[in-house]
Amino acid sequence: MNIGLITTFVIGGIFMISMMMFNQQLASGSQEFLLSTINQDYLDDVVTVLSNDFNRIGYNTGVAIPFTTLEDDNILFQADAYDNDTYGATNIRWYLDTTDPVTSTDNPNDYYLKRVGPVSASSYGTIKFPVTLFKLKYYASNGSVTNDKNSVKKIEVQIMAESGSPYTVGRNSEDFYPRSVWKRIFVPNNINLPY
Repeated sequence: MNIGLITTFVIGGIFMISMMMFNQQLASGSQEFLLSTINQDYLDDVVTVLSNDFNRIGYNTGVAIPFTTLEDDNILFQADAYDNDTYGATNIRWYLDTTDPVTSTDNPNDYYLKRVGPVSASSYGTIKFPVTLFKLKYYASNGSVTNDKNSVKKIEVQIMAESGSPYTVGRNSEDFYPRSVWKRIFVPNNINLPY
């Protein structure tokens, strides 16, 4: 046997295997990037609607305490959500409905974050957003955590969304769902007015 020929085949085989692994990693990275980008764009849409509502808590309501429900994953408040709608001040509710799992995606962790309130200038209804986490925390003016409707001045919101489709990682071919997390503390002007 020709030792040079065998060495060439071994080196060529190693090179071909390394190129295949590089190609696989590149494809996996591209898939993760695409799913993460789609997921982040989707989360941005949820945040746009939520930010509008939470910044307008208590706006144009005529009541000193706009809150009806304050729970870890459920809030009901009064606000005038849109300036040019036919509703004026109305109830708006945001809650995570863990009894309604999302069946349109492959992700077993998805549930619907639901918003009940005005959806346009002339219609009232429910909007559903698939998310994996929705947490609320309420703060008094001194920064302490509270659930007292009379004391709430700040609201911390945390949302996590995972992609609906997985990509495969690892030797065991495990499914991985890229996730995006968003967290913010709202200080609505209308519940922080000096009296």
